[in-house]
Amino acid sequence: MAAIRPCTGTTADWKAVEDTLILKEREVGVEIDTSGHYLVRQGDGKNKFFDLPIIVNNARYEEILELTQGYMNTVNNFSKNMTEATNSANSAAKTASDAAASATAGAKACEGIVDGLNTMVDTVTKKTCVLSIEDGILTIREA
Repeated sequence: MAAIRPCTGTTADWKAVEDTLILKEREVGVEIDTSGHYLVRQGDGKNKFFDLPIIVNNARYEEILELTQGYMNTVNNFSKNMTEATNSANSAAKTASDAAASATAGAKACEGIVDGLNTMVDTVTKKTCVLSIEDGILTIREA
């Protein structure tokens, strides 16, 4: 296979020969712009160099790379924030679960208290009596 050597020059070099040099079909021309970026065109045997479409533009590649890096930073920050939010939510859920368990235990401890509040001992007879409301009437009965 023969070595392929593209025609390479600065934008000024290409401007100097744009009316006389037509790239052959599939011949590659590389333009180096004033920023040092490479613009690659492929000849068709008919059109002038600057009329050919640019097939590679590393300046555009650098722009896209910078955009992609920005998007990746956004994604990474989002991921970090979501992890922190998940950890916070899990911590809050555990706190709520612990509080619910404490409330359940407290409710169990109080179950018998209501009955005890309605029970009294007569200070004279020492008999135990139960205070209740029956059909809207307050009654005291011996337990």
